[in-house]
Amino acid sequence: MLRATPGLDRGRSNHALTPVRTLDPSELAPALARADAFADRHGIRLGIQVSPEHLHGPLERLLDERGWDARWPTVVMTGAPGVRTAEDGLVVEEHASPTWLAAWARCEGRPDVQAHADTVFALLRGRARFARLDDDAVAIGVPGDGLLGLYCIAVAPERRRTGLGRAVVTALCAHDPDATPYLQVEARNTPAIALYRQLGFEEVYRYRHRVRRP
Repeated sequence: MLRATPGLDRGRSNHALTPVRTLDPSELAPALARADAFADRHGIRLGIQVSPEHLHGPLERLLDERGWDARWPTVVMTGAPGVRTAEDGLVVEEHASPTWLAAWARCEGRPDVQAHADTVFALLRGRARFARLDDDAVAIGVPGDGLLGLYCIAVAPERRRTGLGRAVVTALCAHDPDATPYLQVEARNTPAIALYRQLGFEEVYRYRHRVRRP
């Protein structure tokens, strides 16, 4: 899959899907050439998501030989379906409202909030659930095909380790109790991984991005 999101230098993908097969080594060079041409056409930096890592040793070795950087190792986790506790005060909207965006900016501290609002979040309008607990915790839930993708889970810095992360995740899952929830988290974020394990999530695979050096 080739994807361009001008204005966003994506650290992680907006999806977490296992490929259907391994790649034959003979496919790698032509595929990288197509990706290179695509990136040039759209004026974006070329990056490759190696997912899951354990299936793509030949690709990793080729990128090593070409001097590509390795960044953003990520853990993909899934939970079990089931009824979860709703949370009083949870506000759920079908679009990224100015209030939700302001809460996300406060919790995440990102410099590219408007770029997300104009691109990715605009495409999710009516398809996703943008949840917040006041302006202290936020998350996005994207349902479909019996799954519930959880994204942009964040808690305001001064309110972390107070149970708000647990509350917003369980409350959002309560909106789709029959769906299998999944999420992705940076491998270095051990406190978040520990929290998700407490909530019944288990690791299913890992991926990371490889980025071509200038």
